[in-house]
Amino acid sequence: MRLCQFYLSEKDRAEDLARRVPERGRLGVLVEGRIVDITDRAARHHDIRSPQYAGVLSASVAGLPEWAGFREEVKNLGGGNGVDPAKVYFGPCVLRPSQYLDFYAFEQHVMTMRKQRGFDFIVPEWYEIPAYYNSNATSMIGHGMTAYYPPGEERMDYECEMACVIGRPVRNATPETAREAIVGYAVLNDLSARARQTKAMPINMGPAPGKDFASALGPYLVTKDEIKDLGALGMRAFVNGEKWTDGHYGTVQHSFEAMVAFASTARWLYPGDVLGSGTVGGGCGAELKRFLKPGDTVRVEIDELGSVENQVEHESRNTAQ
Repeated sequence: MRLCQFYLSEKDRAEDLARRVPERGRLGVLVEGRIVDITDRAARHHDIRSPQYAGVLSASVAGLPEWAGFREEVKNLGGGNGVDPAKVYFGPCVLRPSQYLDFYAFEQHVMTMRKQRGFDFIVPEWYEIPAYYNSNATSMIGHGMTAYYPPGEERMDYECEMACVIGRPVRNATPETAREAIVGYAVLNDLSARARQTKAMPINMGPAPGKDFASALGPYLVTKDEIKDLGALGMRAFVNGEKWTDGHYGTVQHSFEAMVAFASTARWLYPGDVLGSGTVGGGCGAELKRFLKPGDTVRVEIDELGSVENQVEHESRNTAQ
């Protein structure tokens, strides 16, 4: 299934994202190129506005065992009564993850960025564990929304990533139980304020706050049964239509199963939690020594997962979304 959370007006989307609860969000599934509204069907099975499901409708529907019969029902839907995707307003496919972890799992990206900081080697620990930082789970924006950078940021950047989404609670996972906990995948653009990040990095407290202002999560959560070979998926990014990134997921050092297993050690991961792969090699402007300008449009796309496109602007002190 290719699930999404969508709105019929831009105003409804903005208000839902501000409150982080999908009071007006609709749950949709892409069928024959059209979005079929399945919100009411889902509500027959559970109270999808309850705290257990609010904000993670797509992950809950796709991942929890009690939805198995509903998934079969959805597969039999036709697209005849669906809506043209160009006529809806997409939220991120998971509106309110309780946790958003971003990893650092592509060797080419790691080496390039370390060389820019004066290091000509990768520490051996990087090969031993899938390192991550805790990012801002409230910062997700959807396809077509404007990404607002901190005021005055001089090096506006994108990062071409894939995300996995958790579909059932898991703790102390093995690679096998981690695989079962992953419900599907989505496109992720981990937007980055490089000047702000560079200022904070010498303190050795991680890349935040250069990462906490916005992350664009693709419109579709694509369930894992739809993907035959994850490693074969191409990952690309375009700025104003010009290709800046051309990589593929198969170059990753640590699998999503390894990431889930490591991150869930003595810690619960919950339905809707998002884990970013880290940036594919050549997957950001910093690697290319090119940066975004206000008004630029960035599109990150991954084979079989779709794309997420956003315009970037500086945020004024009084900007509200």
